Order: sequence, then structure tokens, then C-alpha cells
Amino acid sequence: MRHPPSQLLVFVADAMLHPMLCPNCGKESTNIRVCAHCQTPYPTNGGARGAKGYASHRSSGANASGSWMRALRARIAELPRGTRWAIIGLLAVSTAGYYVMGRERAVPVGVVVPNVIATSMSPTEAAAFLETVNTSAQVAVRGDTLLVRISAATFPQQRKGQLALAQQYTRADELVLGRRRAIHFFDPDGSRFASADPAQGVSMTR
Repeated sequence: MRHPPSQLLVFVADAMLHPMLCPNCGKESTNIRVCAHCQTPYPTNGGARGAKGYASHRSSGANASGSWMRALRARIAELPRGTRWAIIGLLAVSTAGYYVMGRERAVPVGVVVPNVIATSMSPTEAAAFLETVNTSAQVAVRGDTLLVRISAATFPQQRKGQLALAQQYTRADELVLGRRRAIHFFDPDGSRFASADPAQGVSMTR
């Protein structure tokens, strides 16, 4: 489970300011989950924490984040220069990683990109895929263009998933039909989100 940067700061500050007391060997450690001396896991209810530290952590209430931030800055300022910069660098990398990995990669509009799912597809698999999607979708033909309105039950929430669905449907349609054709894809509300051009490929339209 990924924690926001603010929670990461609280966890680090908590460990630095209030060492855990191991119920097995009786030694203190700044590790959060296990004793650094005997590797005994700490109780999940926080019972191994020193009474003063645990009570302070629980009684901070709504102002916990602010007080821990101030305490963390004060504690870091007391550390040797090399250690201080190492901790600051670690927190910066963790924060950046949270925002980079936590956000969905951008899918450009109007740009044909490689297939999200690159595995091969047989004609049998293509027919089965189309049958599965078309069972709940609304499909219509207008001239040489196929209109596919995806149902709410099968419509992906993320844009990358929406693009993958349109790409897979286009590949399957070509295998079953024996040729490429223009396809417009619509979400459950009837708004077009992707299109397949016979010459160019599939691209997002919003």
C-alpha cells in the first residue's frame, strides 16, 4: 500500500524521535516493524513503543502532522552533516517516487501509440473477445464505420485501459473481418473516447 509523502514523514519522525522497545530483548531500536537487534517483529498495536512516545503520538490529534514535521526538522538539524543530507535525499526520492508512480502515465490525444497489449491474438481468440465485448456493448454500422458504445460494466476507468480496449477490439475486428475498417469507440455516456483509422491505427480522441 502506497502512503502519501506526509505519512512517510510522520513514520520517519515517529521512528527517529520515539524508539521502539523490543518485548523480547528489551533493547530500543528506531526500526518501525522489527527489532534491529534480535529481529523480533513489533506488535501491530504499538504496545512495544515506550509509554511516553506512544502516548505522545496518540494524543497529538489533528495537529500531529504539523508537530511531527517541526520535530523532524529539529532532529535532522542535530544530526551530522552527511547523515542529515542522506535523510533529506531519501525523503525527496520517496516523495518524487510517490507522485511519479502513483499517477497514471499520460496517454496523448490524437497520437497513435504501440499496442498496450502486444501479445499475439488468434482468430479464435479474436472472435471470443468480440463476442464478450459486444454482448453488453451497443454496436452499429454507419456506412463503412463501426460504432461501438462500451457498457459501464466493461468500461475501464483509466485512460490506458481505455486505449488497450480500443486497440484489442480493433485487432480482433480485423482478424475476424479480414480487413481493417474505421471504428469509433464511445463510453457509457455516449462520448467518443477513441477511434481506429484503417491507415493510421488507434488513437484517443479526448
